[in-house]
Amino acid sequence: MKYELEVGARSVDDALSAWRGGADRVELYVSPTEGALTPSYGLVKQMAEVKKSSGIGLGIFVMIRPRAGDFLYTAPEFDVMLRDTDALYEAGADGFMCGIVTPDGELDVKRMKQIKDRVPNRKFTLHRGFESVKDQSKALEQAVDLGIDMILTGALLSDNQFDFERIMKLHEQAAGRIKIMVALGPAFRTADLPKLLIPGMPSDYHIVNGYRQRSSAMKYVPGMKPGDDDFLMQHLQTEEYLEESTVREIREIMDKYQDK
Repeated sequence: MKYELEVGARSVDDALSAWRGGADRVELYVSPTEGALTPSYGLVKQMAEVKKSSGIGLGIFVMIRPRAGDFLYTAPEFDVMLRDTDALYEAGADGFMCGIVTPDGELDVKRMKQIKDRVPNRKFTLHRGFESVKDQSKALEQAVDLGIDMILTGALLSDNQFDFERIMKLHEQAAGRIKIMVALGPAFRTADLPKLLIPGMPSDYHIVNGYRQRSSAMKYVPGMKPGDDDFLMQHLQTEEYLEESTVREIREIMDKYQDK
């Protein structure tokens, strides 16, 4: 079994670190504290140009999510999503990630189709909006009918245990018609990865646990003390970056287990 690794990336530098570490694709997004929102046109365009000029085979997937919170969108919000989809398709994204639900917890098939129809010949992932539907088995079949390529869903339970039963059941139902991609959040420990690389589990994994903090290169830093709710000023002296070695460690574990 060949394991596929997707890595969350927030900048061109992050994406290149993911590539050097052995990632197959990245999800470009912004605002991690809000659960990942749509990246800018400029970021996607620049990444597509860097990919082309350097000849790297990294897949560039983009999040289509206009705000934090639930996955139920107003008409103006959905219009923003359509416009972002058009722009990022033109910018050169290889794939798109989106999830929209109805008020009663159904997958919004009509709106999902509208988004997907705007990105012909591009891969498409139903992201973690999938976890807001009341019947995941039904939503999986709807995703298959829509021609969606992957479903991204979390594997960690509230007590940091792995949700083997649900993931394996979805993988069995998918039966090769659609991929189940396991999302491993910031709390995931790389040392636990072999527990997941077992028969009956999916072959695609998504990680965001490789981020580290370093000091800002700024020589001047304002001396004022930030307020408790001033997120910007609290983090002015640091920046987050994707650690290449963390990605490589996960890639090496996957390669070790792929033939077992």
